[in-house]
Amino acid sequence: MALKLLLAIFLSIAMLSIAHSAKLGDIVFDDKAASLKKAGVGPAVFPHGKHEDIYKCDDCHPKIFKDKRGANDVTMQKNMSGEFCGNIECHNSPKAFPLYQCKKCHTEKKK
Repeated sequence: MALKLLLAIFLSIAMLSIAHSAKLGDIVFDDKAASLKKAGVGPAVFPHGKHEDIYKCDDCHPKIFKDKRGANDVTMQKNMSGEFCGNIECHNSPKAFPLYQCKKCHTEKKK
């Protein structure tokens, strides 16, 4: 009985470790936005896995980004105003490249 309990605990811990180590893929911001066409750029791609290598989840969630798909209305205007990626601790700081380097995030415009 004790052996079964120990095995169950071990398997639970192992499964939690595997689930926690799984990284999210890239997040593509709305590629249908009219403002992208107007600006002449493609959608922005957020490399979530790359950020996971540097930061802990609670560095960004929930204080900068809500931890739910589609819950953050990220726009370039909001970024430039200091919200989301433009937060004072992110791309409006010496730690990262500045937001005006468009091609670092935005893909090529589809023709």
